[in-house]
Amino acid sequence: MPTDTAHVRTGPRATPLTRTTARATGWVAAFGLALGLLAAVPATLVTGASPAQADQAEEVILEDGAGVIHEPTLLEGLDGISFYEPTTVVVWTQRGEAESNLNERLLADARENHPEWISDDGQKWTDGLFIYAIDPEGRLQGVYFGEDRKVGLDLQEDIREDAVDSLREADWTQAALDATESAAAVMNRPWYRHPGLWVGGGVLVVIGGIVGGVSVASRKSQQQKAQAELDRGNRAFTNVSTDLEATELNAHTVPEDSRYGAMVLERYRTFHERYLQAARENDRLSGIPVTKLHRKEHRQAVTAYMKQAEELDQLDDTVGSTNTLLNKYPGWPEAWDIQTAPMREDLGQIDELVTGQHKLKADQLSPLRSFRPEAERELERLGAGLETGQISPDEALDGLDALRVRLTGLLDDYAKAQIDAFATSDAERQTLQQELERERHRASRRPGSILDTVHQPGWFWTATAFHLGYSSGQSHVVTAREQAEASSSNSSTGYGSSGGSFSGAGSSSSF
Repeated sequence: MPTDTAHVRTGPRATPLTRTTARATGWVAAFGLALGLLAAVPATLVTGASPAQADQAEEVILEDGAGVIHEPTLLEGLDGISFYEPTTVVVWTQRGEAESNLNERLLADARENHPEWISDDGQKWTDGLFIYAIDPEGRLQGVYFGEDRKVGLDLQEDIREDAVDSLREADWTQAALDATESAAAVMNRPWYRHPGLWVGGGVLVVIGGIVGGVSVASRKSQQQKAQAELDRGNRAFTNVSTDLEATELNAHTVPEDSRYGAMVLERYRTFHERYLQAARENDRLSGIPVTKLHRKEHRQAVTAYMKQAEELDQLDDTVGSTNTLLNKYPGWPEAWDIQTAPMREDLGQIDELVTGQHKLKADQLSPLRSFRPEAERELERLGAGLETGQISPDEALDGLDALRVRLTGLLDDYAKAQIDAFATSDAERQTLQQELERERHRASRRPGSILDTVHQPGWFWTATAFHLGYSSGQSHVVTAREQAEASSSNSSTGYGSSGGSFSGAGSSSSF
């Protein structure tokens, strides 16, 4: 059973320091790897520094007013935590309310019952002290330090964060151990164990080996990305080169009196010039060593070449489909299927888009739902009309264009409804709109699609682009909300009106 007050004193024992926070551990290991690079640093900076001493808690004081700490588990756990300097650990709990000031309540209790926790001048926490406080009812926690143990506010926040998981699982004893272990790793930490820089004897030593390692890794990643884009561009360029003669023949027989034929031929007008430019880039970029591809000018050139080659590859497919469909040459049904494929794919995703949207009203969902069967019937009518010759290819494309324009309008309305239902501010609405528009204009053109070729990027909404854009915007908004919540999580450093001029190091926050 927990007790209201427990005092356990243990003598300091000099043993190797074995426990650090996960953040410090990775950097300390990296420092070890960098030592060989620091021959120019005076040996006294490393060997002349006093070794870190590892001490168990000098004294453990349990003030469990809330009755939530399991004393044997706490003491056993604290016995395995090492401190850089002998430290008195206080675990203090009290039930209160979220609106109350935990700092103020702790100080009031210390003034009344534990004046030894306060410095002689009454302004600070006493030297050698670490206090961890929990209010399980008000869901508050705090960390407090004697003047010779204090750490910055960022580290105080890190210490509290290390205890949050246990607190949210109502494992109060483990939370006290988590916070204490985290604090022990940073209180009075020697300069040569700091995870950022080595400072000693007035000399600032930057760990060049680590920076160099990061630079090498970044360069390697950039080389690999550039090589992958170059490979994509080369594959597309090879396809264009292989089909070049057939593409030119197809272009010569595309009917110019067709409105769609004329628009595709206009897009094709610069095809040969762009192909020659891509050929020159193919030769030039193929001569650049892989080890040089990370350079900015090469990476930009590779990306531009890849986009150019893929656009040409899509355009030659479209020229072929246009020629086959408009002239109704053998294979024209397959060419028509290529035109309807984006629409059919969108229709297949409508149910997924509207499922689970409980915040939207029925009249906001029904237009998309009813559009699907109507559009499917229209696609069948257009295909049958082409088959029987009742409608021309241009008329069929007009009908398909009208369907895709209608779907785009419906998705516009649906986007507005979803934004209104999810966003809570103008900033959130803007974020969602920006991400939706970005994905709409980034949507890939379908190879062989006449409508995608004759219209500008972003002319049509696709269900895939809508889903990606909304999901991305929603993710940005949620992240911003979490960050705002974290920054306004009732974090407090003051001791309230009754605290007077007390300015002991420490802070509290909700969990």
